[in-house]
Amino acid sequence: MNQNRQREYPTELRIGEVVLRGAVHRPGYSPHPAVILYHGFTGNRMESKWLFVQFARRLAAEGWGCVRFDFSGSGESDGEFKEMTLGREIEEGKEILRYVRQMGGVDPEKVFLCGFSMGGVVATHVAASMPECVRGLCLWAPAGNMREKVEEYFRTGIPLPDGGVDLEGVTLGRPFYEELKEWDLYEGISSYKGPVLILHGDRDESVPLEWGRRYLQVYGASARLHSIRGANHVFSRISWREELFSESIAFFKSVLGSEQGA
Repeated sequence: MNQNRQREYPTELRIGEVVLRGAVHRPGYSPHPAVILYHGFTGNRMESKWLFVQFARRLAAEGWGCVRFDFSGSGESDGEFKEMTLGREIEEGKEILRYVRQMGGVDPEKVFLCGFSMGGVVATHVAASMPECVRGLCLWAPAGNMREKVEEYFRTGIPLPDGGVDLEGVTLGRPFYEELKEWDLYEGISSYKGPVLILHGDRDESVPLEWGRRYLQVYGASARLHSIRGANHVFSRISWREELFSESIAFFKSVLGSEQGA
């Protein structure tokens, strides 16, 4: 493929009074399949050491479109981080999926979701709510332990007058905490019956591998878990990222049953 034909450009999505800001990566032909990337807790559409940028460009080079947005309150999107809740991100994730499926050049029957950490949690609930719109689901270190993590933040963090806590310079809002206390993150997600790939580092210090195994149990026969030896939560070695990207793309291609972009 002629890589000079690939395109990258910014995009915006208005949801009510809030504007989400993102980036689009396109291969050199249409119609093409597409992957939506959902970032993690306190992350953004670039992710740690440009993880999402690297993957999006790799996808475009192999014939796939890719769209990555900042959720509201994160990155360059409107809103304050303290207003963020999981439910809000799930609703935004649904709107992003609708937006991508109607984009010119995208084959709406070949749209995949890929979520990292808490973005993986978001992806599972978006897929369960809109299963007919999701061709496949790829989860990178899905943060099934978010409730436990947030409980720890509120137990050990610096309290603020508005009821939130100071989380390394940003306000983690109490509504996020109160919502998670009542939420079983796994409930209902198995209603998505499409193919699922879980990729997880076996040395993940933030979301241990056992949480990836839990997702495998929930999804059953439709899912596969691939552990990356030695990898931490953000896959911060070139070899780990190569394995992460290669396994993800092989999964997408296997679902479609052909070598897209070859």
